[in-house]
Amino acid sequence: MKHGFYFRFYRIFHHESLCCFLAKFAYLLYCIVFVLKKTFRKRVKTEMTVDEAHKIINDIYPKPESEPVNINPEIDKNLDLSIVVPVYNYADILEDNIKSILNQKTEYKFEAIFVDDGSTDGAQEILKKYENHPNVKLIFQQNGGIGAARNTGVNHANGKYLMFVDCDDIVHDDIVESLLSRAYADDLDMVVASHNLVKERNGEVYEIVPNIYPQSNLIGYRNGDEIMNLPGLPWAKVYKRELWNQVRFYPGYWYEDDIIQFLIFPQVKAYAYIPKVVYEYKWYEKNFSHTQNDSKRVKCIDSYWLLTEILHTYDHMKLPDDEALTTLLVRHLSAYYYPFIKDLDAKVVEALFVVARELLSQYENGETHRLPYVISQAKKAMEENDIELWKISSCYQ
Repeated sequence: MKHGFYFRFYRIFHHESLCCFLAKFAYLLYCIVFVLKKTFRKRVKTEMTVDEAHKIINDIYPKPESEPVNINPEIDKNLDLSIVVPVYNYADILEDNIKSILNQKTEYKFEAIFVDDGSTDGAQEILKKYENHPNVKLIFQQNGGIGAARNTGVNHANGKYLMFVDCDDIVHDDIVESLLSRAYADDLDMVVASHNLVKERNGEVYEIVPNIYPQSNLIGYRNGDEIMNLPGLPWAKVYKRELWNQVRFYPGYWYEDDIIQFLIFPQVKAYAYIPKVVYEYKWYEKNFSHTQNDSKRVKCIDSYWLLTEILHTYDHMKLPDDEALTTLLVRHLSAYYYPFIKDLDAKVVEALFVVARELLSQYENGETHRLPYVISQAKKAMEENDIELWKISSCYQ
């Protein structure tokens, strides 16, 4: 929430220190409202059992089948970067995307892997115009969703570093140079850059929001895990290819980007953040990401099922069971969970609260964690079976 306040103020004032102060002040007021709502809430404890909760969820939306294919091709020492672009339609703007990627001002060697995921609007014909370009790999497959398309790209990536670009976005002509030069300078596992949120309606841009994180944002976690304050979006980053050796997106799920913070960030030993905009994230009214916010859709239950998949992989990779995981898990079982499901039937919401409590309890190790205040209240709500406190704390993080 504090990040959101900062970006809103920065759009107006363009002054980091002032906007940080205003964001902290706005968040303080927000927390005061939270405390008042917490104090005067009606205390409700659910009597639903875990078995009853699982039955309710399985009856309306059972766990999707998802079997990511994992292939790790040999890395080409002469190839610096593989850029993976999942393509599904957007034929009217696809060529702008392609040109922005291929017209890089850099001496680094890169390949652009365009994976057409069963486009139906002529995007395939646009891609075929570039089949002889020396930097381009074209792959055509049946529709499996953006996660499946990204996985196919990763499975064919031979570069030392990896980058994701969505087909309806635009990259600046120095994105490769900016990120790779920083990565190579200090042998970094990951480099993250800033982006613009470009809002369009009926083909016209009506708002541009710079998402440039202030330095103070990177020291917000009390446990020192500053990396967890970085955005978990897959794009506007370069990663060492080996970070993805055991990680793939889960085809068929919404919210598949959650894997970045859970499965990629914990592997990163050295990284850098560049406060420079090199990526234009296009926000259209028809964007798929907007449909994910329709909390009346039962597919929003993916927010639970996906976490079970991610945590299974987390355990398999033997990643640390620490304070960072607890913070991340509580946040995803509240702020990134309840707002998407809150308009479902009340019994379904109650069931999803019960299974969230169960999931969190599996990762309780008896240690005391110093979590940010509202997140700690969400954790307390789940531990004490206080569903109303969980709802309120989920909306005020």
